[in-house]
Amino acid sequence: MKSALTLSVAGLLASSAAGQISFTPLATVDLSVTANPANAEFIGSSPSAVAWDGADLYVGGYNGGQVQNTAIVKVTNALGSATIGPAFGIVPNTMNQRGYSGLDISPAGLAAAHDFGAATAEGITLFDTTTLAPIWMKNTRGSSGVGFDPGTPGGGPTGRGVGYPNFGSGRRLMQDTVTGADVWTTANGMLLDATQGTLWRDIDFDDTTGDVYLRQANNLVKMQRTGDNATGTATYLFDPVDRPFTNGTNVAYLDRSFQDYVVFNDRDDPNTGQQATDVIKFVTPSGAAATATWGGFAFPTSNAYYDFSWDAASGTLAILDFENRQVYLFEESFGIGMNYCAAVANSTGQAAVMSASGSLNVADNQVSLSTESLPANSFCFYIVSQTQGFVMNPGGSVGNLCVAGQVGRYVGPGQVKNSGPGGAITLGIDLTAIPSPTGFVSAVPGQSWNFQTWYRDSVMGQPVSNFSDGIQLNF
Repeated sequence: MKSALTLSVAGLLASSAAGQISFTPLATVDLSVTANPANAEFIGSSPSAVAWDGADLYVGGYNGGQVQNTAIVKVTNALGSATIGPAFGIVPNTMNQRGYSGLDISPAGLAAAHDFGAATAEGITLFDTTTLAPIWMKNTRGSSGVGFDPGTPGGGPTGRGVGYPNFGSGRRLMQDTVTGADVWTTANGMLLDATQGTLWRDIDFDDTTGDVYLRQANNLVKMQRTGDNATGTATYLFDPVDRPFTNGTNVAYLDRSFQDYVVFNDRDDPNTGQQATDVIKFVTPSGAAATATWGGFAFPTSNAYYDFSWDAASGTLAILDFENRQVYLFEESFGIGMNYCAAVANSTGQAAVMSASGSLNVADNQVSLSTESLPANSFCFYIVSQTQGFVMNPGGSVGNLCVAGQVGRYVGPGQVKNSGPGGAITLGIDLTAIPSPTGFVSAVPGQSWNFQTWYRDSVMGQPVSNFSDGIQLNF
């Protein structure tokens, strides 16, 4: 019995090993002006696709009502005084539930996929990002997104181009980036795994390996690249109950300096009122789930339709919100520390998650602690110890205590926090004044310190307390 308990505790302490990615909100771009057909910026009843280059946004539109035009707008200076330009790439008389299914950007231009319900001249288009005029157009049905295919390392020119899947085809098609000529077609394009159907919704590529990431209905599929026009094993990184006719499922590959991630939206339920933090998900290329924190940003509820665009050069992510007609811009925060210990879900249905940012150099004395997925307007404070532990339901709490030994509490002036409507808190800590039961102590290089959040909650109208997971900082 003792050994079984030891194994259980060890598993709980290691439960957050899948990874964490942290973001800081930079800006929100309101696209309301693009909804009025009388405006020059009109793109359709809703925004449906986004591309982001670190400075400017491109947003494509969708028609969810009567037959009307769909188009694209360029948003300049998106991180400052954002300016939405007039519509371009206008497709007249777009049918209901049709429009731009995907955008991608590179130095070559802006690639756009447009779904008219059948093949049209505007199916796949490459636009000049300065003049916004078409460089070339491919007559096809742009039903399923588009991306710049990098080919494989050391591969030839026939592996690189503007790649896209199509409904009803189990292949990746490709156009020459410069001329728009066919490189690979439905007759000979790279095979994709079609065992669960060919209702492709979006596509992106790993620029280093050429691996392909696709949304097939609500699934997330990885095709390992073996050649310029060849793939090997298919891996379903996310394979829920099938929703073949649910649109608005998208994907972006985040190529980063150390651990890459794939971001996607789980649109199992297309109804409104959903929390973005339940819908927007991250996995590693091997499929390990990762936790995201958003720097206290409070997403509005939505119908779970999001699109994503990652700019590797600036480390920034654009998230398009279809229902709320907004684009949210975030910068990756290179967090410090390692999460440990399983937290118990609170009244939000989620477990509170900690993150830390700043420097592990004690002399810098720059460390901030953050906690997200807390109940709204909750009374909270941080606790700290050099010793990790695990105690279930201490003092009647519904959570798990993950520190032991000499435990200090951050309850000084300004240190007790309220999570506010967004359910998040942040505290900058002084490494020369870490609280302990016997007074304040200083962190010393070579030491490890462990932090956790204690907070108030309510279950079935009864007041309770709970804890976040823990985070270990090695100075």
